[in-house]
Amino acid sequence: MASSMKRLKAADMRLLTALWQELADAPAAECDAALRHCLEQLCGLIGACNATWVGARRQPAPETDDPLRGWRIHGVEHLHHQERRLAMARELASHLDAGQTDPYLAAVIRHAGRTRSHLRTELMNDKDWRSSWIVREALEDERIDDRLEGGHAISVGCESHFALDRRQDERPFNDYERDLLCFFLLGSRTFQRELLLSRGLASAFSPFSLRECDVLKLLLTDASEREIAIHLGIGYRTAHQHAASIYAKLGVRGRQGLMALWLRGGKTGL
Repeated sequence: MASSMKRLKAADMRLLTALWQELADAPAAECDAALRHCLEQLCGLIGACNATWVGARRQPAPETDDPLRGWRIHGVEHLHHQERRLAMARELASHLDAGQTDPYLAAVIRHAGRTRSHLRTELMNDKDWRSSWIVREALEDERIDDRLEGGHAISVGCESHFALDRRQDERPFNDYERDLLCFFLLGSRTFQRELLLSRGLASAFSPFSLRECDVLKLLLTDASEREIAIHLGIGYRTAHQHAASIYAKLGVRGRQGLMALWLRGGKTGL
């Protein structure tokens, strides 16, 4: 990896550094907007027609015969074709819950536990790629024929993944672009940690509900719980209950603990 870093173009390093800084400066309450900006910039920097972020978490006690070793997808965001791909992701989740597997996911999970990036051909051969449900049902209609995949281990049981796609009429990704994605991952640990925290994926409990995500964004501002309730059109008690559930899931005692967690002062093991 050190030798690869030496051959990175100076212009690309400047763009990466600028992106890291932009993500670091993004307000905590605007994590979703920062993620979209990140996906757009990665598509432009590396050259891709679409980009996807995935938050994955490992179940505490997976079955011994689980081909995915307990890993499950709990958060997905796409730069383009969001609604269509989210529908596919829900269908995929139902297949996985039914005990089915997918060769693409299995190939990605084999490398869990460290920061890495892979060309599609490094993950799997053409036959396995074509047999993947993800490829056949989600990517073929978009004429996607190549993918660059990168994962960052935030903790033993929690990972952040980025996938970049190219169509059939575009050249495949190369080693340089693979290394570029890996350097991005290495330099954006704090941002990826906050992505997972914002969705409740960094705790040992269940992920946040959609409403809890809405409340969390406002808890990370100076809005009071009453102001949060008014903004979301819900009752004060409901807003308070959501806030209490968020604190419990993150293992903090209240709003001060929440802010300390976002300021990297909390004890989360991340």
